[in-house]
Amino acid sequence: MPAQSWVTLIVGTLAVVGVAFTVRQRTRADNRAQSWQRITWCLERTVSKDDDEAALGWKVFGTVAATPFIAATDRDTLQAISQHTAGDDLAERDDTGDNGPDTETEDPR
Repeated sequence: MPAQSWVTLIVGTLAVVGVAFTVRQRTRADNRAQSWQRITWCLERTVSKDDDEAALGWKVFGTVAATPFIAATDRDTLQAISQHTAGDDLAERDDTGDNGPDTETEDPR
C-alpha cells in the first residue's frame, strides 16, 4: 500500500474518532441540561403551599437526582439541598453514572 493511502487512512480514522467524541460530548451535555430542567421543575413544586404538590416535587426530585447524567459535584449539591430542606437522603450516589465512578472518599462524620 502506498504512503499516500496510509496517510488517507490515518486521517480518516482520526476524523471518525473526532466526530464520535463530539457526538458523545454533545449527548452528555444535552442529558445534563434536561436533568437540570427537571430538577428545577421539582424544586419549584417543593415550595408549593399545596402539600400534595410539594410531596410530588420531592418524590420526583429524589428520582431525578439519582440519575447517572448528573456529575458527582452536582449530585453533592442536590444532596445538600435534600438534607437541609427535607432531612432526607434523596440523591444517593451511583457509581454507574455517565461521568464515571466517584473516586472521592466518603466523609466519616
